[in-house]
Amino acid sequence: MVRVFLSLFLVLLVSGCAAPNKFSSHKYSPGTEYSYVSLMVNDGYVRQSLNCGQFGCTTYVDQTHLFVLDAFRATDKFQRVEINNGLARYKVIVGFERQEKGSEAVSFAKMMLGALTLFLLPMPYEYNYEGRFSIMDGGDILEDYRYRRESEELKFLFVDEQSTKKHAIASMVDNFLQDLERDDALRAKLAAN
Repeated sequence: MVRVFLSLFLVLLVSGCAAPNKFSSHKYSPGTEYSYVSLMVNDGYVRQSLNCGQFGCTTYVDQTHLFVLDAFRATDKFQRVEINNGLARYKVIVGFERQEKGSEAVSFAKMMLGALTLFLLPMPYEYNYEGRFSIMDGGDILEDYRYRRESEELKFLFVDEQSTKKHAIASMVDNFLQDLERDDALRAKLAAN
């Protein structure tokens, strides 16, 4: 009986490590087409917090900048992708934010119930993700794109709290590259030499 319970617990622990990707992916043609680009995500600011309680401290570091960088590099559309290089000719300025839907009182009640159950009881939350992508040539803005994704997420002890954000960013980057591919004038300007 103990083995069955322990096996079930381990299966739950391992299977719930990441949220499934519920966002649409957009198609674009494969292959390197664009020159070197530098990314600046959320004006270079990395949000982090330190929470200390009776039994220790936990640190939260927002991974948005790394998710955007990884998503751009994974597309293999650019010769090189760096982050926060102000001297690069072409820059993509990315603003990404997550807003919670619904009432703050309901959200607080969910958080307190989750804390009382040690986050073993999954709590549903709804979020809006919004991404703004601006392409710059030197100091001039060439084009500006906005994308929005809606998400229903579960806050749960065994789910990585930033995994849904990673999927939303990857979906927005795919959408951005698809829109970039449709704009022939911009494609010609950014074309790899």
